[in-house]
Amino acid sequence: MPTGRALEDPRTVLLDAGRRLLATEGASAVTSRSVTIASGVAKGVLHRHFEDFDAYLATLVAEDAVRIRAIEPRAAGSAAAAVADVIEQIFTRTTLALIALVISRDEVRRRARADGAFGIPLLMDATAVVIDVLGAGREVGWIRQDADVPALSLALVGGAHLLYAGELGAFPERSAVHEVAESLLAGSL
Repeated sequence: MPTGRALEDPRTVLLDAGRRLLATEGASAVTSRSVTIASGVAKGVLHRHFEDFDAYLATLVAEDAVRIRAIEPRAAGSAAAAVADVIEQIFTRTTLALIALVISRDEVRRRARADGAFGIPLLMDATAVVIDVLGAGREVGWIRQDADVPALSLALVGGAHLLYAGELGAFPERSAVHEVAESLLAGSL
């Protein structure tokens, strides 16, 4: 007589459990054991759906990259406001924990990086989104035509990451994010 319960979609259950752990306990708390316990499944279920634990983590990174790439400013009256809004959407607790994993685990970083890509996955996805926002800002006259949009985007995402990468759950004030955006964009408006 079976003692377990059938899962509707074990892969989704496992990924959701990992995202919850990342958001609430941070990158160091995410292990194959903690994920299977949080999802209520046997450890073998994880290995049935993912080649290994690094493949599982790389899948979490890839899914978050898709989320990040879809971000658009909700409303903005200036380039700084648009960038600050996008940055606030990018840097979730889960994303910050995934960035920590990508930085600390070479194999996850290698698997998560698209062919021919460089940099740190998720941060480079964020940079691409900010490039798009600044490009749109250039089209409406918020950004000077001669502004180095890729360099500005790298600085904005890097600065934002430093603001957000503090203690788990301690996010910067909205005004601090906006101030960084305004300061970095000041010479390009």
